[in-house]
Amino acid sequence: LLKIETSNFICILGITYLDHAGSALFPESLLKAFTDDLRNNVYGNPHSQNISSKLTYDTIEHVRYRILQHFHTTAEDYTIIFTSGCTAALKLIAESFPWIPEGTKQPSSRFCYLTDSHTSVVGMRGITASMNVLSVPIKPKEILLAKSRLPAEEQNCTTPHLFSYPAQSNFSGTKYPLSWIQDIKSGRLCPVKIPGKWFVLLDAASYVSSSPLDLGVHQADFIPISFYKIFGFPTGLGALLVNNRIAPLLRKTYFGGGTAAAYLAGEDFYFPRKSIAERFEDGTVSFLDIIALKHGFDVLEKLTGGMEKIKQHTFALAHYTYTVLSNLKYANGAPVVRIYSDTDFSNPDVQGPIINFNVLDENGEVLGFSQVDSMASLYNIHVRTGCFCNTGACQMHLNLSNENIQRNLQAGHVCGDNIDLVDGRPTGSVRISFGYMSSFEDAQTFLNFIIATRLSNSDTEIPFQSVTELTTESVPDDHLPFNNADKLSPILQISDRDLRNIPSEAETTGSWQPPEPEAESMRAAVSKTAVPTCRKGGKPITVAKIYLYPIKSCSAFEVTEWPVGNQGLLYDRNWMVVNQNGVCMTQKQEPRLCLVNPSIDLKQKIMVIQAEG
Repeated sequence: LLKIETSNFICILGITYLDHAGSALFPESLLKAFTDDLRNNVYGNPHSQNISSKLTYDTIEHVRYRILQHFHTTAEDYTIIFTSGCTAALKLIAESFPWIPEGTKQPSSRFCYLTDSHTSVVGMRGITASMNVLSVPIKPKEILLAKSRLPAEEQNCTTPHLFSYPAQSNFSGTKYPLSWIQDIKSGRLCPVKIPGKWFVLLDAASYVSSSPLDLGVHQADFIPISFYKIFGFPTGLGALLVNNRIAPLLRKTYFGGGTAAAYLAGEDFYFPRKSIAERFEDGTVSFLDIIALKHGFDVLEKLTGGMEKIKQHTFALAHYTYTVLSNLKYANGAPVVRIYSDTDFSNPDVQGPIINFNVLDENGEVLGFSQVDSMASLYNIHVRTGCFCNTGACQMHLNLSNENIQRNLQAGHVCGDNIDLVDGRPTGSVRISFGYMSSFEDAQTFLNFIIATRLSNSDTEIPFQSVTELTTESVPDDHLPFNNADKLSPILQISDRDLRNIPSEAETTGSWQPPEPEAESMRAAVSKTAVPTCRKGGKPITVAKIYLYPIKSCSAFEVTEWPVGNQGLLYDRNWMVVNQNGVCMTQKQEPRLCLVNPSIDLKQKIMVIQAEG
């Protein structure tokens, strides 16, 4: 494991950050090196010719070289085009690829993509459809069956097709074979049996955050990346690495500032710049952010020793966490979690540092990811929940049909919300991911959280409590820090001896079936979207108490009767506390909000806010 000085990440002391697949965290030394650079140098617009502008231009070209060096290639083979991020790079590919549409004398192009792809890849089909080009989704298992060669006469066809797949799934961390690149380009693998020449788009955004990529060996035609996934800073900056063999074939219609060698304002005349990078970088690039990349590479190398060490470090943490997590059992033998993975976490070449799962109860029913997220927040553990902008993988692992997705939308669930269960079925899951600054303590803190909240000392289930209930009961002192999870519940320490006593993979991977429940499942009570009109046995549901929360995240206000407005209980969650920037605050950022007690007098139309002290 890497030993990273905690002084480099002062901002996260007391926090267990496990969303590195969402964004890396930047070290203090990166910010200091960057700000010192800005204090000591004047960087002008690179499109000017003065001294400060020349310095900017030269620094940008140096950063291009550093990027190529990082991916083990040179300017002879690849061109770096700066974009606002990986998504913008994908959009650029879709717009500029030399598609041949349906209805021409030539065979038409196809855009094929793996279903385990980010939304931004699948969204390219919107552009291809407008160009009358067909899109073909391919499941991971199907690509392995595509090993038959085309007839020799069809191999001579030059119609360009594009196949896109992720080097690493952002959902499960599965690493798809980089050998597919050459197999598809050579014709050994054929995503769709159609005459033409295949080009490969390797979505490397998730992969390069924790693994080395050698483009000298694996020469994909397009590689989009986002730099915040690697360095944490700057955000809003990415790049498209284009293989120089395909670069001259790319088409471009719009031309922005800095892309033209010459043009006429009064006539339809435009001549592009010779450089592929300058031709596709419309307007002034984000030059200060690009300069920050230089310091990003320097600091990353200094802190870690390189991407191979990061790969081994992050995988070791993921392997340990997976091993413990997958073997946690209730007293009845039921698993505590269901892990969504295509591998057994035994090889860092096929599995990245991502673990995707749902928490189960003793009967094998899924607990909603929003509940898990809320509980994790109380322990200062930062995870990611939902479908992670990857509906294809979500459907595959959670066994959700197209009809399920459409019904969930009709029920009010949209991507990114906190509706975690619809009709008792999960709409998403929980994801944890490790980065180079992650530690063994982070892994243990997370595992202790799962154990403490799901297993009591006698291995019986502890029900999830609401955020307000738990914080109100657990915080007698309004100065109690929430950085230590042991203030909330007993923590079970996991030792190396405990890990050795865990059953082997072969003993635990059998298909477990939950016992038949003697009483009715409480799933409907957990689901916010599935409330039955009556329970089994015909007894009606009785409202025992009414609570409203006039100020979101503050304490509840109990009433015996209350008017209903057009959005629910009148004045319920009508207000929020904001910080000095006008940003709304919740208990996730400030747990002591639960000690603030608002109450409403309907007759006087006033709200009174009280807090002890």
